[in-house]
Amino acid sequence: MNSRRSLAVAAGFGPRRRAGEGKEPVKEWKKAAEDILSSGDRPLKIFLLGALDTGKTTLAAFLANLASAAGLKTAVVDADLGQSEIGPPGCVGLGLVDGPVERLRDIRPVYSYFVGSNSPELLSFTTVTAAKTTLDRALLYGAEVVIIDTTGLVWGRTARFLKSTKIELLAPTHLVALERALDLEHLLRPWDLLGSPGMRVVRVPVSPKATDRSRHDRRAHREKVYRQYFAGSSGREVDFSKVALFRTTYLTGRSMDAAQAEPLARDLRCDVAHAEWLPDGMFVVADGYFDLDGLDRIKEREGVPEVFLTKAEKFENLLCGLVDRDGILLGVGVLGSVDFRRRKGVVVTPLDDSAMARVAGIHLGILKVSPSGEEGGKIHPNDI
Repeated sequence: MNSRRSLAVAAGFGPRRRAGEGKEPVKEWKKAAEDILSSGDRPLKIFLLGALDTGKTTLAAFLANLASAAGLKTAVVDADLGQSEIGPPGCVGLGLVDGPVERLRDIRPVYSYFVGSNSPELLSFTTVTAAKTTLDRALLYGAEVVIIDTTGLVWGRTARFLKSTKIELLAPTHLVALERALDLEHLLRPWDLLGSPGMRVVRVPVSPKATDRSRHDRRAHREKVYRQYFAGSSGREVDFSKVALFRTTYLTGRSMDAAQAEPLARDLRCDVAHAEWLPDGMFVVADGYFDLDGLDRIKEREGVPEVFLTKAEKFENLLCGLVDRDGILLGVGVLGSVDFRRRKGVVVTPLDDSAMARVAGIHLGILKVSPSGEEGGKIHPNDI
């Protein structure tokens, strides 16, 4: 049996068809996969690009089955934040393929990088960092084939910046585009013109089985994932003076005592839950509504160029990532409440006592999720 025939059989197109293999009878997919896996590139880094509902995840599973069946150590980087299937919600996940899979959720998760949102918007740099770090982790595991599934964000300035930066940084050997008409040409054209011998652009048609899902359906799916992940969770009190806090200004400066914060409360005409000095100004957390006119009074009296003012409620119900001293994600939680004066908070998480004892840092996301698993919108990263 020649190599192409062997690959076709392994992928489920021959008599040795297995569960979950060969579900997509798209001949262009079959030929593209055979050409990619028959190339001499190792490790193979296959970057999947496509709009919403084009079959990227199905193609990722198809490629994973084919590569694994061909005897190649295969990994999948699930960077589709809005509809991720590998690892905890709000993360870029890494899975190692142990055998035939129906969906990406069947793949064994081995690593996750916390992003803290359901889309890359507002967190472009974090998203790119997450994808690169997770790819590097896959290579450390010795993966010969890494399949990178991405979000359906392909239009607009953010998409152009994000996808171009991610492609440049991850340096895939193959950029596989699932195209409807010419919807991806604005992203592909620079790479076509560059003509890099180290990266091949491969165009394949959208799956004929791909169906459009509404925004409501996508949100319902995400909320189902939250409920499943947080089932059986409990609230854990965390002492913020003993753990590292990331992606927030809180507790990065010199905290003020009650007497120092009292004039700020008068100027803002509200309770001040927390205030601290920063090299470039002040960070003030107001408890409730405040008078913006008070900012100018504070700047003039204190002689600071900037006052970073936010509300205590911005911190409530934020998705957060709990990491150990090596920065490895232990699990995800929801920051239920913060007692700014005691410098403590309650994190709702499924982590047990043993895992919580290893928590050395908390990364705050921007997505709010209620204890019942409902999305509550996003804050801006600068809000905290």
